[in-house]
Amino acid sequence: MLPSLNHITLTLILQAVRDGNINYCNAIGLTLDEVRELNKLTLDEFLFISKTPAIFLDISVNHERLQYNLLRSRQELHLQQQINRAVRLGASHEILCKYFGLNSNDVAVRRRLLGVSIPGGRKSLPDENTDAKIWLLWKKKYTGNTESSDALDVMMQITEELSAGGNTLSLTVIRNRIVLFENNTNKGRR
Repeated sequence: MLPSLNHITLTLILQAVRDGNINYCNAIGLTLDEVRELNKLTLDEFLFISKTPAIFLDISVNHERLQYNLLRSRQELHLQQQINRAVRLGASHEILCKYFGLNSNDVAVRRRLLGVSIPGGRKSLPDENTDAKIWLLWKKKYTGNTESSDALDVMMQITEELSAGGNTLSLTVIRNRIVLFENNTNKGRR
């Protein structure tokens, strides 16, 4: 059996009073005298008020705030999925910090939770054919700034495409190659 709204409300009120958070009680509409009375309840009185069918708290839905929270939860879910995707594709600490604001501890914990281990040492560089594929895919899919989140998404797509073809290059290597290509291209334009 689920606890009644009165029971939940009383429990929260008494916990707030115990924690010295009278402002919480005021925020839900209780007067100081009502808070004092509720604080004096015996266990029997508490149980009686908890079980009475006369609910003493009105609830209303703030539709605008609910819609905002739903939107934010979808955005947060998308962000978490992007972070996990980047981690699984072998993103470095630097990439995860730059694009998602994760610190070293956050990265380590996330890798551990996802079962991702990053081998130490230098990353292997792609051969000329793979380098050419990376560059062509990059130019086909994206022409903007390499530092944007859209660019990172395209880099992840390229990493996924290449890994589907049997290539084992990490997102870090792919990003480094693209940044190098772009820097060399920009130097040639000057």
